[in-house]
Amino acid sequence: MRFALAALALFAACGAPPNDEGPPPPEVTLHEVRLRSYRGSMLTAIGRSESMAYYRASADVLSGRGTLDVLSREAPTATGRLPPATRIETQAARGNLLSRGIDVWGGVKLRTPTGLEGRTDTAHLDTLTMHASGTSPVEVQGPNGYWLRAQGFDLHLREDLYEFDRMQSRVSAL
Repeated sequence: MRFALAALALFAACGAPPNDEGPPPPEVTLHEVRLRSYRGSMLTAIGRSESMAYYRASADVLSGRGTLDVLSREAPTATGRLPPATRIETQAARGNLLSRGIDVWGGVKLRTPTGLEGRTDTAHLDTLTMHASGTSPVEVQGPNGYWLRAQGFDLHLREDLYEFDRMQSRVSAL
């Protein structure tokens, strides 16, 4: 009887492992992140994020609420006076270190050095070209009562070239 009880306890302890539900945890999790993005030795963007998680297998980086300031031209260092920047604010982002792309969602705000402010739900940023694009509706406001609504956008952040799909706009007579 003792042997049967011990064998039953051993069998129960060595049962099949539970099924793994969901993706594996990230290899690295960071909080209150400050980042600098360089092309060679030249600074191209500065950002902050409340949290970031890195997944080595896919090279994905998942970010919480944060900002990214895309410099209008490259700067030699992060110290001293930086060139004007377009600020992108988002609630969440997923970037990939191999593709250099970043998808942002949860409400995205953009503010240019010239005072234009845009809002949309989602966007994609190609960090190699500093080109932001999206197919979700966008609303833009600017100085002197300017506003614009469109169904999509392509923004060349370094060249201050902005293209919009199916748009309505208004400029004040001031």
